[in-house]
Amino acid sequence: MVADAAGNDILAVGVPVTGSIGFAPFGTTIPTPEEGADPDLTLDSSFVKIGLLKEDGGPQFAWAADGDPITFWQEGYSIPSGLANVTLTITAAETLSDRVREIIAGIAPDSHGYLEIDGGGHATQWVVFSEEIFKNGAIRRRVAANVTLASSEEDQNTRGEVMGNALTFNIHTSPVLHNKHFGEWVLPPEEPGNGGGTDPGDDD
Repeated sequence: MVADAAGNDILAVGVPVTGSIGFAPFGTTIPTPEEGADPDLTLDSSFVKIGLLKEDGGPQFAWAADGDPITFWQEGYSIPSGLANVTLTITAAETLSDRVREIIAGIAPDSHGYLEIDGGGHATQWVVFSEEIFKNGAIRRRVAANVTLASSEEDQNTRGEVMGNALTFNIHTSPVLHNKHFGEWVLPPEEPGNGGGTDPGDDD
C-alpha cells in the first residue's frame, strides 16, 4: 500500500466484505506475530467461531484513556494515568446457538437445551480472535488474550426480521501481550486490485 502524489492511498481504505470472530478458553495460546502475518494462518483448534453476525454487527473495538492524567506543579506537564477502557462489541445473529448462549450465560446448555442466566453477569474469561476481510483483499486480524462479557442486549423481537444480540466485552491487559490489550495485524492485498488474501466466501 503506497500513497499517491497527493498523499492518498486508496488501498488503505477498508470496505468490509466478510470475516469471522472466534472464542477460545482463557489461556489458549495465541498466534505469534509471524504466524498471524501468514495469509494461510491456522488457528488453534480451541477457537470456536461464533457464527453469523448481523449485517451491521461486525467487530467494533473501542478504547479510551481512563482516569485523570497525572499532572505536575510545572504548568503544561502531564502523563496518562496508564488506565484504559477497552471494549469489543459484536451483534450475533445466531442467537439460538449453544455457543452464543454459552457466552451469554457463562455455562453451556445441558442435554435438554436448558441453562440458567444470572443477569448480574459472570466471570468467565476468553481469548478472542477476529478477522476482517476487505473488498481490496486486505486482511485485518486482532487477538485479545483476556476478555470478559460486559453486557448482552437483545434486539426488539420483530416479526420477520433477524433478532440479533449485541454483546459487549471488556478487554483486559495480558502478560502474553506485554501487558497491552490486544494485538493487531494488517495484511495488505497480494496485488493492487486483485482481490487477494483469504477467500471472502470462506468464513468457516
